[in-house]
Amino acid sequence: MRITELRNHWRTWLALLLAAAMLAAPTVARAHFLWIVRTVEKNKDERLQVYFSESPEPDDPDLLERVKDAQVWRLDASGAGTPLELSLAGESLFSDLGDRAGEQAVFALSRDYGVISRGGEKFLLRYYAKTGPAAGHKHWQTHTAAKHLDLELIPSVSGQQIQVQTLWQGKPVADAQVKIAGPGIDEVETASDEAGNVSFRAGEPGLYAIRVRHIESRGGTIGDQAFDSVRHYATLALPVDSSVASAPAKTSPKSPKTNDDESKTAMYPKLDEPVTSFGAAIADGALYIYGGHTGGAHSYSKLEQGDELLRLDLKHPTQWESIAKGPHLQGLAMVAHGKQLYRVGGFTAMNEKGEEHHLVSQNDAARFDLTDKKWHELPELPEPRSSHDAAVVGDKLYVVGGWQLRGEEDSHWHTTAYLMDLKSETPAWEAIPEPPFQRRAIAAAAHQGKLYVIGGMQEDGGPTTRVDVFDPESGKWTQGPSLQGDPMNGFGSSAFAVGGKLCVSTLKGDLQRLSDDGKSWTVVRKLDNARFFHRMLPLGDNQLLFVGGANMESGKFDQVEVLSAN
Repeated sequence: MRITELRNHWRTWLALLLAAAMLAAPTVARAHFLWIVRTVEKNKDERLQVYFSESPEPDDPDLLERVKDAQVWRLDASGAGTPLELSLAGESLFSDLGDRAGEQAVFALSRDYGVISRGGEKFLLRYYAKTGPAAGHKHWQTHTAAKHLDLELIPSVSGQQIQVQTLWQGKPVADAQVKIAGPGIDEVETASDEAGNVSFRAGEPGLYAIRVRHIESRGGTIGDQAFDSVRHYATLALPVDSSVASAPAKTSPKSPKTNDDESKTAMYPKLDEPVTSFGAAIADGALYIYGGHTGGAHSYSKLEQGDELLRLDLKHPTQWESIAKGPHLQGLAMVAHGKQLYRVGGFTAMNEKGEEHHLVSQNDAARFDLTDKKWHELPELPEPRSSHDAAVVGDKLYVVGGWQLRGEEDSHWHTTAYLMDLKSETPAWEAIPEPPFQRRAIAAAAHQGKLYVIGGMQEDGGPTTRVDVFDPESGKWTQGPSLQGDPMNGFGSSAFAVGGKLCVSTLKGDLQRLSDDGKSWTVVRKLDNARFFHRMLPLGDNQLLFVGGANMESGKFDQVEVLSAN
């Protein structure tokens, strides 16, 4: 998965700040901060994740190389810290904690980044981060990080009110800039009071992201780099449970499940194992899925990538059956047209499990005939491509978005898009006008004779809710209305038209629908099982089928779910 999966790709950089030789550095990305988050893996062991992102969620894995030497400690009641070793894999730096080993622990991180030039000012940039048990736990008061962090945040709870105190070298900081975001609350930007405190009322249970900035008006020099001030940024990834947060979401009301929803969901057998980043389509009364990632978070190998085409008869859904094999792939696209399935691109882990990752995008394309039940080769894609999507508009298959993973070389973000006429006796890939974007982890869908490209991760700018529309008749791209929600809501989403309405299922659990005039999105309902890197497919004219994917908090899904599209 790319809990990715996750979620700001400014490409100008500092060189690493080294203890022995302070190197000159270009500019750091404007909205990146260091976060630490405790997660529970598929095998129930705990892992400490380190993200370099706008929020405590995965972002561009290339950025992690810049901060992999961050110092991380597990704190005890004396304030001392046990250093943790970080490893780099997939979308985060991480440290394995073992079986529930970190459930009540407090963790701290520190990283000097270097001298930044921005707006005519040069400043030294320093990062700090904390995470730990649920808000209100006594360890937040006893396991402080003053011995390791100059700037830290300490949370406390009174009823549903959460208070966060900002301390600079152990003393309260007044007028520090504080930003707060969390499920069920409006994002807050405020300043700390004279005691260093800010307070807010909890919304829904979940992970709250709190960030503070403190500026020292002092200059200095590091190596040959002079600076005029020091900017300190501290983050706190704070779990909040139902004992503190019990308010309803501040989004559109959730539609209740119908009995039909519940009965159909109960009908379908679970997948043999959870999967993300796979291809899926419904054709001739059956659900088909191919490939995908079946391993643990941040672990990629051939063994953890699917190579089977699985089928579930939706009329008599007794069990999944494997009907064909192919290459090991994830990050691919698969669509249906008539009695044919079309599989396009994806990447293959060339390494074995436990070896250093060697991920390579493929230019593979193939057609599966539901009549003879065999794969038939198609012309190869003009470039290897993964983390893209595909859709059929009329009789033409469109492929758009994505990048090329090239093993040890830097990834290449695609600026091209192609179509293939599926009615042609000699099908071939034809370039369409260049898209006005470079994005991966997108959703593509056909609607009203046009191709919609929704959300994704940008090469420059991070995750986005932007929507672009290609009109085959005019051959032109236009920009559509952005999805509702923050930028991560567009990352790893899935989209399909059902009953003449274009719907999108997002990472945040929103089922959004495009208005009839195509000018806005409406949140139709909040999904009980928020997913990303999943597939949402139409089931008749008024129902949607959800399969696979993952949730940032609960992990991967193996169940098939059916919901009303209204």
